[in-house]
Amino acid sequence: MPELWIPYGNVETLVTIQAENLGVVSEPLPEVGSVEFERLTELAKGSARVFICDAAPATIEVLKGLVPTLADGQSPSFYAAAPKGIESRVPELKGRLTTLPPPLPAGDGDEPVYSTELNGNGAKLFLGSARPDPLFGLIDAKVEACLSWVARSRAAAAGANKGMEPSPFQKTEAYEAMEAMAERIPESRFLTVVPRGGKPRAAMEDPPFDAIRNAFTKIQMPQAKGMVIGIGGRGYDDTFSSAVRGVWNVIEGVRKTGSVLLIAECADGIGSTALEMLVTGRMSGDEGRRKEKYVEGTEEVFYLNKLKDEYDVLLLSGLPETYARSKLGLTTAKGSGEAVGRILNKVGRSGKLNVVPRAPENFVESG
Repeated sequence: MPELWIPYGNVETLVTIQAENLGVVSEPLPEVGSVEFERLTELAKGSARVFICDAAPATIEVLKGLVPTLADGQSPSFYAAAPKGIESRVPELKGRLTTLPPPLPAGDGDEPVYSTELNGNGAKLFLGSARPDPLFGLIDAKVEACLSWVARSRAAAAGANKGMEPSPFQKTEAYEAMEAMAERIPESRFLTVVPRGGKPRAAMEDPPFDAIRNAFTKIQMPQAKGMVIGIGGRGYDDTFSSAVRGVWNVIEGVRKTGSVLLIAECADGIGSTALEMLVTGRMSGDEGRRKEKYVEGTEEVFYLNKLKDEYDVLLLSGLPETYARSKLGLTTAKGSGEAVGRILNKVGRSGKLNVVPRAPENFVESG
């Protein structure tokens, strides 16, 4: 009986599926030795500031290879919006990483507001991992830099999009809006890491959208009655917000009205403001549409509603039952054994389950 390990927070959870029920498994293997750390070290040495945009596994691996090669006299200043998850995994950065949260803009205007450190003199290097996204098409170091350190950037990007339908791997108006914001950061370089198997496959300096998209694994997958989707573990499945955004690039692997087992630890809770408002009763489920005043993550309420309308969703997470079941309207399971048993009952004795352990690394097309 095939055993599959799905990333879940800091660990992995075992999923056991009978051979006759197992469809396609898309789990790209790491490619060793494809990142030129010598070149990256020189790039970092020439920068006055390094901004760490996320704590994705591939970003952490690049930092582990990069930081020890920087002598103290040549070392830039390091910044992160949320350094806790970075310092615990890259001990060399303890005491050297400055917390830089997003700026707090005054008033109710719509213009993006940049952190002071982004406008200062000196070369700046932004480091982050690429991942597919339903609003932006892709999130890369440019997009993540704006989300982390340019206030109102998400609202401006969402407002630029013509629609709310999920558009992973398509260059959307929202991405173009973020790209234009990033270009206003003086003396900046953007280093985007493309992951594979939880490791860095490539590190691209100021890459165009298409170059990042083409570096991802594309797989043709016949649509099955059910699908197991892992959001990717720590750095990807930290919040429910990330889980809601992380399914759309692989969802073509299951037919409409089919069953989806979504695996995401959500150790840091719900995530976006809109979803927080939904679970606390300050927003109704039918408000996932554009409002006169944008609330961060409004599009995620739309994505959640669409997911529930089109598929039978079962969630395996660390969220409290009162949130996941009562407020978000999802069926839940207490463990992977129960979850797999329930989804197998849904698809039937001869039904197939496709499996994607690391959704952020895949581009699934039905076929």
